[in-house]
Amino acid sequence: MAKKKSKNHPAKKSGRRDDEGEKSIGHENEARCKSVGAAAATFACAVAALYVMSPNDMEVIDYGNHNTEWEDGHASWDEFGHDNDPSACGLPILTVEEWERGRYWEGDKPVLVRNVTSGWPALKNWKLQEMLSRYPDVEATMGDAQLIGETGPDSPSQVLTRTTVKKFITKHMYDPKKYFFDRRIAIPENMLDDCRPVPMPTRAFFLDENKRARGHRWRDHFTISMGSNLQGLTFHSHGAAWNVVVFGAKRWILWEHTSLNATMQMRVKGDVPAREWIRTLHSHPERMEEIEAHGHDCIQHAGDMLFVPDGCMHMVVNIGDTVAVVSEIDLDKGEGNKKMPQDQYDGKAEML
Repeated sequence: MAKKKSKNHPAKKSGRRDDEGEKSIGHENEARCKSVGAAAATFACAVAALYVMSPNDMEVIDYGNHNTEWEDGHASWDEFGHDNDPSACGLPILTVEEWERGRYWEGDKPVLVRNVTSGWPALKNWKLQEMLSRYPDVEATMGDAQLIGETGPDSPSQVLTRTTVKKFITKHMYDPKKYFFDRRIAIPENMLDDCRPVPMPTRAFFLDENKRARGHRWRDHFTISMGSNLQGLTFHSHGAAWNVVVFGAKRWILWEHTSLNATMQMRVKGDVPAREWIRTLHSHPERMEEIEAHGHDCIQHAGDMLFVPDGCMHMVVNIGDTVAVVSEIDLDKGEGNKKMPQDQYDGKAEML
């Protein structure tokens, strides 16, 4: 498997000195030191020195993604990639036609479907620079991927903070505590058009003129997720969903709820980020036996769709900068872009 070379290391550090400003502040603090009594002079001048040095000497970390293409970012293929050996992955790998003919979304087993994005306008319109140009103001929320996995991706309060595509990519994408994802906010209609032909069973909703009367459970509420290399949600579960990678790749660990009881599922989770679970717990003999007997360890490449049935516990780790779109059963009820009130995110009026 070809390895992607990193052209830009994330989280660049940059420093800035304003010599004139420093001199001005220095003169003011020198005068202030002379005006205090002898007993306080040493302390006051030490504080003044810190005040002069801190704003100018501190390094500012730039967490923005300033690459030209998504593929330019660092990708940990050597550590986290593998070739979907059947003994490790063990999922049926289907064509789109097989997925539709077999109606696998009605089952209780995860499956992997190839070449789902063939013909999608997103392959052009969601390229890094093109996305920044076309969709800079599209909203979602960002937060710590581990907390999102632990508390649920719909959790309000301090777990999630509202942002936009442009602000996340150019200011936050390489921050290890920031992951762009929110199931409550659907992508706008023009981005939705970039995901056609829509996979089944969601496509049935678009084709049915009487969709509201028929009570479709798979609807037009698509969620976008973006994250850098090694970002991803810790173990969690939800209703049946499909996830399509448009750019990048993902490593999945899944446990089938039909063969692994709730007690065992909670025991294998571990209180660590997804990437550290793979690094530290994955190779434990007991975990390896459980994956072989009850689980799946799979690589999802760009263009692949992974179907996760209701209640199937799973975690995900990005390999490289990754952009994906998600559809989940019963979300939104086909009524457009549902947003929770601003104060249910973090109480801030200004988006970061």
